[in-house]
Formats: sequence, C-alpha cells, structure tokens
Amino acid sequence: MYIEKDKELINKAADSSSLLSTDLQAMISADDLLLGERAAALLKDARILNNKLERIRYLVTQTAGGSAK
Repeated sequence: MYIEKDKELINKAADSSSLLSTDLQAMISADDLLLGERAAALLKDARILNNKLERIRYLVTQTAGGSAK
C-alpha cells in the first residue's frame, strides 16, 4: 500500500514531466535552429519519461482504490 507522501511524489513527478514536455514543444519553434533540434531530441525522451510516470501514477491510484488523475 502506498502512503500519501509517495502518491504526492509520484503526482508531482508526472506533472513536472508533463510541463517539461510542453515547454520543450514550445522550444522546437525557436528562432535558433540548433536550439530547436536539441529541443526536439529532448522532447522524445521527455515524452517517454512522461508516459512511464503516468503509468506509475495510474497503477498507484488504482491500487489505492482512488481514481486516476
């Protein structure tokens, strides 16, 4: 069983990775082409991380009997 602190940490990490993906998506359209390319490469990794964290969040909230965020 997960304690409330663990659930909060998982939620915070998932929310943060989502914000990171959003910010990187915006950086792709930067005037500096190199910056845009680097942001695109990082966005791929950020989305993978976000998907993994969202799966963990889902499992934790389902295990706890709560609803998924």
